[in-house]
Amino acid sequence: MNAASSGNNTITFISRRAIASMAGALAIAALCFAAAPDLRAETPPDQIKAAGAIELTTELLDKMDKFIKGITSNDAAKAELAAVSKDPSITPENWGSVVAAKCPKTVEIFKTAGLTADEFGKAIFAIMAVSMSEDLAKSEDETVQANAEFVEANKERAGAIFGAFMMLGEPGPPSP
Repeated sequence: MNAASSGNNTITFISRRAIASMAGALAIAALCFAAAPDLRAETPPDQIKAAGAIELTTELLDKMDKFIKGITSNDAAKAELAAVSKDPSITPENWGSVVAAKCPKTVEIFKTAGLTADEFGKAIFAIMAVSMSEDLAKSEDETVQANAEFVEANKERAGAIFGAFMMLGEPGPPSP
């Protein structure tokens, strides 16, 4: 009897051998996932350093938010920051000093926000570092551990500030 002509659905039977093979593959996959935490690479020292470079607080997030709002409406400052951000020699350690030296319009917005470029840079890199590694919540460094806990407790706000900062270098919507 042809299933297509009779309107009946065909049932595919899976052999016991195929079921045993799938069960074996699932068992191996489960063992791999269980062992994965032991196979994870250690957090790089520079990431740990960035995570503890400054103490993250709600007051600091307030200032960072004020800076983001200020620079978002200032095309000249955004252009300055975008240009300097393309410099391949910029690191988390020197970001603030490079911005302070080369971006006068951006520095004015930092001043208005009650923040320095160095503080903002350390904070943005700390947020990024602790967001990238769950291990930092267990760090022996008290500042790193506190920052990991702070970011976890303020995940949405820290993520919004970080995302807005990352979008500063993106081109705006096309003009009509």
